Amino acid sequence: MKSKFIFFLFFLVICSVIKSYGQADPGSAGMTFSKSIVQVGEAVTLQVQIGNYSGGLSMGKALSPYDATFTVTIPSILKVNGPLNFSNLPFPVSVASQLPNSVGATVILLIVPNGIPKGANGYVSIPLIGLKDDVNIVYATVKTDSNLGIPSSGNVTPSNDLQSAPVTICMPLPVKLISFEVQKESELANLNWSTSEETNSERFEIEHSLNGKQWKAIGSVASSGDSKIRKEYSFGHNSPSGGENYYRLKMIDRDLTYAYGPIRSTRFDNIKLEIYPNPAADVLNVKSGNWDNISNIQLISTSGLSVYNSGSKPLDKVDVKNLSTGIYLIKITTTDGATSLRKILISR
Repeated sequence: MKSKFIFFLFFLVICSVIKSYGQADPGSAGMTFSKSIVQVGEAVTLQVQIGNYSGGLSMGKALSPYDATFTVTIPSILKVNGPLNFSNLPFPVSVASQLPNSVGATVILLIVPNGIPKGANGYVSIPLIGLKDDVNIVYATVKTDSNLGIPSSGNVTPSNDLQSAPVTICMPLPVKLISFEVQKESELANLNWSTSEETNSERFEIEHSLNGKQWKAIGSVASSGDSKIRKEYSFGHNSPSGGENYYRLKMIDRDLTYAYGPIRSTRFDNIKLEIYPNPAADVLNVKSGNWDNISNIQLISTSGLSVYNSGSKPLDKVDVKNLSTGIYLIKITTTDGATSLRKILISR
């Protein structure tokens, strides 16, 4: 009985609080940037949802003007780029203040002169522009301020419904790349790309990879520097490896800042090899257009027995003078796992 009585008293206290303070619910349902990655000087819009979210409550009520205030904080890497747009709000809103704080962020205080009806909400659009680059993700925030009405017409939790939205500001790309293609032509990989605009650009470095993870520069092409018209470029890779070959452009500015373009790939099924003499008597020579990609050489008899294995550091000359005459397979393996098999004849 005692526990039931305590529960009943607690229920009465809750009900009295609800009746005193009402069931209005000032707050924010979220905020979003139109783009989460913005270049310096690029325009972006921040939408902030605010309102009285008590529509689904039977005891819901309107918010008084004193209890409908919201604070939006814009990080210092952005600045407000025009008047705020309140056309998507079903109630009038005013900007009480728009000032920088001690760390350079812009703090905007929004007030609702007539209060907010039960369940009414919408969003305010804030035009912004990228001010300075920052590789870190930073956040804009909105919070519901503490209630000022006595008794309060809404909830009494300070900073209720704190919301945030991430954004990163980066330097403009030195070029606007409109195409980048790789085409296979015999044993050559032809790279072709074009730009529609270049600003302070110095060069393109061409990078190559066998797995899309580890990259190596294989060439460089000078850029036009500054241009507002379409420019065409090309580069030929004359020693691709067997298997999949990946390529990307590193676009480098004059101040050595850079950005990467998209990755393209093409596949070469055969390893470019020269194996001679064939037939061989004493020494077998193995030549490749890119010896650094050769990871292993084996000789295999017709019975499937490995009679020679170079290990991980193959040489371009294989001693065969102690092998029996007959037909063998030479198996060449590259660093990306591709293999090539050729028949050779040992004859004396």
